[in-house]
Amino acid sequence: METYNSNTLVNLANSILKEYGVETFHPTIPEVDKLIKGRKKIVLVLFDGMGQNITRKHLEEDSFIRSHYQTTINSVYPPTTAAATTSLLTGKFPIETGWLAWATYFPELKRNIILFRGVDYNTGEKIDSSLAYKKFPNKTMFDLIEEHNRDVKTFCIQRYPIQKDGPKFLRTGLKRIKKLTRENEKLFGYFYWDSPDREMHENGIDASIVHRKVKRLNAFMKKLANQNKDTLFILVADHGHINTEYIDISKYPDLYSLISRPACLEKRSPSFFIKEGKENEFKELFNKYFGNEFDLLSKEEVIACKLFGEGEIRDGVLETFGQFVALSRGKYSLYSPSEFASISLFPGHHGGGTKEERLIDLSIYNL
Repeated sequence: METYNSNTLVNLANSILKEYGVETFHPTIPEVDKLIKGRKKIVLVLFDGMGQNITRKHLEEDSFIRSHYQTTINSVYPPTTAAATTSLLTGKFPIETGWLAWATYFPELKRNIILFRGVDYNTGEKIDSSLAYKKFPNKTMFDLIEEHNRDVKTFCIQRYPIQKDGPKFLRTGLKRIKKLTRENEKLFGYFYWDSPDREMHENGIDASIVHRKVKRLNAFMKKLANQNKDTLFILVADHGHINTEYIDISKYPDLYSLISRPACLEKRSPSFFIKEGKENEFKELFNKYFGNEFDLLSKEEVIACKLFGEGEIRDGVLETFGQFVALSRGKYSLYSPSEFASISLFPGHHGGGTKEERLIDLSIYNL
């Protein structure tokens, strides 16, 4: 099982930490090290979901974003925002941060919890918005950089309502970044925008609204770089996106009867909890029905192949998923409607094992 744990968002983060004199957690990307060396102002920009396949689908090769292409890197596994952005902002893999996916199992609550929101994944009940941050706290790049560089200003700007005081419009984000770069001689910043991920979830990756959003982001990036010539901008995504179709696993009653509680993680990488003594039967039936579309890994295989990344396994993280994890190799996602109080089946999704979801084109501006 190939897991692509090199040249990832984690390694990019470590290149940035190295440039600011912070001890790294993992190898850096030498190509990036050379390009950012000696820069006093660096801003990392992330457009959610705008992986390689989306950038190349909706932008011409001579567009501003693509004309500044430097290299292609990998997301982490699973390629999903909760895992990927946490890894990027800490320099550590999901197995180290504890942030494995959109929703993981909290055994102390006997619930699957949406990490970003502190909401029960299955019922929609609000539990505690800080729940995951308390269970798996992590020191960010901002903390590390400022600790080692008293003269470096750091900032994190994320779109409202992700960040309560965040900008609602790209032009507002542009103004905030411009003000910060003017006021500080040395800085490291991060700007996150939730498009085109949001539009692709709702409409699929080929929709005209997605095309318009990507074009708008290209125009924003051009203004941002041109209005802040003394600042180096690094543009990445957290993952790509694909169009997906859904399979209701409960329509296979012999298989579904072996499952003890609702699945967690991602619909494109679901993790299953199996009734005691039924593991072999589950594996046999799963591969019979879905073996052409999914790779099924036992928890032991997940650990052995380092699916969730390199590094020391975080205390408590192995209890946040079940005995098996299924990796989608194509367009299909798995779910059971009976496990949710209400559910939206998005035509566009991510979190599976395809290269379209994993690959990210990295661009750098004002070299």
